[in-house]
Amino acid sequence: MEIRVDPEKIQKLVKEIFKAAGLKDDEAFTVSENLVQAEMRGIRSHGLVQVANYVNLIRNKKINADANITLLREGPANLVFDAQNAPGSVAGKFAMEKTIEKAKKSGVAVTTVKNGTHFGFAAYYAMQALKENMIGLAFTSTGKAVAPFGGLEKMLGTNPICVAVPAGKQNPVIFDAATSNVAYNKIFFAYTEGRSIPDNWGLTTNGSPTTNPADIIEKGGALLPFGSYKGYGLGFIVYIITSLLAGVDVSEESGETAGENYMQVAFNFAAIDISRFTEPETFKKNLDISIARLKASKTAPGTSEILIPGEIEFKNYEKAQKEGLVLYDGVSSIMKKTLEELGIQSRLEDCIIK
Repeated sequence: MEIRVDPEKIQKLVKEIFKAAGLKDDEAFTVSENLVQAEMRGIRSHGLVQVANYVNLIRNKKINADANITLLREGPANLVFDAQNAPGSVAGKFAMEKTIEKAKKSGVAVTTVKNGTHFGFAAYYAMQALKENMIGLAFTSTGKAVAPFGGLEKMLGTNPICVAVPAGKQNPVIFDAATSNVAYNKIFFAYTEGRSIPDNWGLTTNGSPTTNPADIIEKGGALLPFGSYKGYGLGFIVYIITSLLAGVDVSEESGETAGENYMQVAFNFAAIDISRFTEPETFKKNLDISIARLKASKTAPGTSEILIPGEIEFKNYEKAQKEGLVLYDGVSSIMKKTLEELGIQSRLEDCIIK
C-alpha cells in the first residue's frame, strides 16, 4: 500500500520531528530539507527512511544537537573544520557555504571537515555552487561497509563522489554516486520495505552473493565496489581526501560499520569559479551543446533515450512537485511510530494529498 503526500507539508512535519528530538529550529529545517529533497529526487535511500535513524542518533548523543562547528585551519584557498558530530547536513551546508565564499576570493577552494555525521545525499552540497557559476564537488567517507576488490571483509565506506556543473538552458550536470555498487542505504531501504536486492550488490560473511538485505543489515555482510577494482580504487581515494586529509586519527581501529555507529566520518568540499578559467556564459553554452549532442546520439537496442547525469533526479523532482511524494508502508509506519514516541500531535495523514 502507498500514500501520496505534499512535499511542503511533509517537510514541515519532519522539521517538527527533529525539533522535538532536540535540534534547533534552523538545524531542524536543514536536516528536513535534505531528506525531503532526496525523496523528491527519487533517492529514497537517503530520504524519509532516515528520519527514525537520525532521531535515535540524536537521542543517543551520536548526533550532537549542541555542536559548535569549529575552524581548525585556514589558508588562502583552504579550510578545515571540526563538526563536533553536528547533524551532517548542517555541518555540510555550512562548510560548503564557506568553501564558496573562499572560492570567490581565490578562484578555487577546498574544505575538509572531521567528526562529521551522515550527511544525506551529496548533491545537496555540490549544487550550492551552481548559482554562483561555480563547479561544486562533495565527497564523504562513511562507516565500513564495502569489501576491497578481491576481499570479503568490510574495510571501506561507500564513499560517494558528487560533481555539480552549471549549464545554460539545459539542466545542470549532476553526477552523484557511491563507489560501491549501490549506497548502503539502498539496501537499508529494501530491508525496511521487505524487498529483495540484486545478487551483485553484496556478499554474505562467507562470500556468497545474496538477494536478502538482512545478510548485509543484520548479519554483517559486505557491499561490493562498483566496477570491481575501479570502484575500489576510487573509494580508497575518497577515504584519503576526506578522512586522512581532514586529520582523522586512524591509528586505532574504530570498528565502526555502516550498520552500527556509522557517524565518525569526514567530508571534503570544493568549489571552482568558472570565471577564473573561461567566460561562464561561453562555458555553459558549450556544455549545452555537448549535452544536446550526447542526447542526439544513436541509442543502443532497447534504449529509448540517452540520459545526462542527474537528469532522472530532475525529472523525479519535477514530478514530485506536481504530483506529490509516494510513501510506502515501511517508511509510513516508521514515521507514525516516531511521531507517537516523540508525543507529536501532528499526523502523517494531514500531509496526504486528497
